[in-house]
Amino acid sequence: MVIFYLLQVGFTINAQSQLSNITAISPEGRYSTPIWSPDGQKLLITNQYYTSLYVIDLTNNNSLNRIKKGKGIGYLANWSPDGRSVVFREKQEGSFSKNLKIKSLHLETSKETILNDVHPDNTNPSMQARSGKNLMVYINSETLKLEAKEGLNGKPWVITKENGQFYHPVVSPNQKFVAVHEGPNIYIYSIYGNEKRKLLGVGIATSWLSDSSGIITFEDKSNDGHEISASDLYHISKDSSIKTNLTIATDDIVATWGDVSPDGKRIAFSDEKTGRIFIADLIIKN
Repeated sequence: MVIFYLLQVGFTINAQSQLSNITAISPEGRYSTPIWSPDGQKLLITNQYYTSLYVIDLTNNNSLNRIKKGKGIGYLANWSPDGRSVVFREKQEGSFSKNLKIKSLHLETSKETILNDVHPDNTNPSMQARSGKNLMVYINSETLKLEAKEGLNGKPWVITKENGQFYHPVVSPNQKFVAVHEGPNIYIYSIYGNEKRKLLGVGIATSWLSDSSGIITFEDKSNDGHEISASDLYHISKDSSIKTNLTIATDDIVATWGDVSPDGKRIAFSDEKTGRIFIADLIIKN
C-alpha cells in the first residue's frame, strides 16, 4: 500500500543497499537515538524511554558511560558546538512541557548550566553557531504551524502556510531547508524562500546528509500495534526524490533513528530488536 502510494505521486524506489561494514558498538539493551559529536569521535545516545543519557567513546574501545538520568531528558538531546558538553531538556516536576529548562552538562566537570538562548525544539547549537544567525525553527505550540526566527527575541515568520498539524522539524546543515512531518508525510520547505513545499514520501526523518542534499528516514511496522516488528533506513534525495533502502540486506536488524556523521561518511542507528547501537560506512550514489 505504501509503495503504491509512492509510485502514484511519482517517487522512485531504489533497492540497492549503500551501507557496508555494519558493526555493533554497544551491548544488547534498550539503547536508542544515536547522535554524532561534532568531531565524529563520540555518540550521544539515550534509552527507548528517554530517561537516561549515555556517551559512547569510539576512540576508547567503544566505552559506554551513563552521564545523566531523568524523565524525558533523552528526547532531542544533542551536543554543544565544541563537543565537550551535551545539551538536554529538563522537565520540572509538576510543570507543563512549555516550561522545559534547557541545560548543558560538561562531560569532564559534570557542571550543569542553564541555556537561556536555546529553543526547546532546537537543541543543536552547533548548527546555529556555524551560521552566526542563531536560527530557531520550531513548532508553535498553539497553532501547530512551523515557524522560524533569528534569536529568541527575533520576529517570527511562518514557514508552513498550509492547514495541518506539523511536528518533528529537522533543519538542514546549511540552514536553508527543513524537513517536517504532517500526518505520515514528510515535506521539505525552504526556510527563507517562498518555494512550493515538496513531498518526499512517508516515514520519520531523522537526519540530513552533511551536504544538505538529502535526508535519512526510517519506516517501521508493527504486527500487534505496540512493538516494532520491522523497520528499514532510507535515503531520500532532496532534489530528485529518489528513495534508497539502506538496510534491505539486514533482515535481522530492525533499524531506526539513523544519524549521519559530520563528515558524511558514516551512519549510526538503533536496532529495535536487540536494543543495540550500530555504525556503518555510508555511500550515497546520486
